[in-house]
Amino acid sequence: MGARHKSREAAVAILYQLDMVREKDPGKAVAEYFATENPESAQMEFVSSMVTGVVSRIDEIDAKIGPLLVNWEFARLGYMERAILRLGTYEILFDATIPGAVAVDEAVELAKDFCDADSAGFINGVLDKLAKEKQPSGS
Repeated sequence: MGARHKSREAAVAILYQLDMVREKDPGKAVAEYFATENPESAQMEFVSSMVTGVVSRIDEIDAKIGPLLVNWEFARLGYMERAILRLGTYEILFDATIPGAVAVDEAVELAKDFCDADSAGFINGVLDKLAKEKQPSGS
C-alpha cells in the first residue's frame, strides 16, 4: 500500500470524525489524529491539505454529489460513504495534480477497506459520473 493511499485513509478517517462530532476545525482534527503517530511531514501536509480543502468547500462538494445520487438522498448516506465521496469529489474537481481516474480508483479502494462491496460500487458510479462530467468533450 502506497504512502498516498495511507494518507487518503487518514484523511477519510479525519473527515469521518469531523462529520460525526460536527467539528469545524480541520487543523485541530488532523493534529489530534496524528498525536499518537509520528508521520513524515510530507504525509501530514498532504493529509492536512486534503482535509482542509474538503472542509473549506464542503457545501460546494455536497451540492455536486447530491444530483449524482440516483434514488438516494445525501442525508441518508453513511458517514464513511460521505467522507469517501467528499474526498473523491474534492480530488476530481479541485486537485489538478490528481487525475480523475486515480481519484475514482482510490475512492473505490477506500470504500473496499472501510465499507462493503455495495458501497464500493455505489461510490464508483457516483464519482465516475462526476469525473466524466468534468472532462472536456472530445477527450
